[in-house]
Amino acid sequence: MDSQWLKTQFHLHPDCTKAGLARVLGLEPPAISKILAGNRQIKAHEYVKMRNYFGLSSHQDDLKSHKGSAYVLGPLENRMNEKESDLDGDWSIPASILHQKTKASPDQVKIFLIQETVMEPNLKKGEHVIVDLSDKNPTPPGIFVISDGFGYMARNCSYKPGSSPPKITISANQKEFEAHTLKKNEFNILGRVIAKMQWI
Repeated sequence: MDSQWLKTQFHLHPDCTKAGLARVLGLEPPAISKILAGNRQIKAHEYVKMRNYFGLSSHQDDLKSHKGSAYVLGPLENRMNEKESDLDGDWSIPASILHQKTKASPDQVKIFLIQETVMEPNLKKGEHVIVDLSDKNPTPPGIFVISDGFGYMARNCSYKPGSSPPKITISANQKEFEAHTLKKNEFNILGRVIAKMQWI
């Protein structure tokens, strides 16, 4: 998928060269040849730089260009606790699968590692979930990755009926977690959890 996308870009942009792209990415030219041969995947941060190199936008045109291709998903960076969000490599998921659940551009879809047990049995500690950063509205209710200013966590979020100004109830599945109702400006919703990776 990556190799075909890159071949297409070089075909559509004859003034762009493998050497030029390698310089932009900080790679040696053989690395570009490996991608074109299908022996190396494009990493998420490389993909953004590639799109800039070829003069492509990153939103609706990006989505169209990925039909029949793949999304390359990187980790949702937890800048307040980066070690806990470390992930070995990026994920490549066929766009046809993700298009069933989201219309977000690839840069708005990330991976998040569950660090706690409070969302069990739905989400277990150590599982990876896919987060749609373009969906920050808990209508309908669902599981979202949120920030309390100290770190990122997955929680159930729903609007409190009849609240004015609107308030959001944040809860977990384990009894020891006490539900909280907060105004939207009292915490940050990063995005909706749309899938999880589970070993069977």
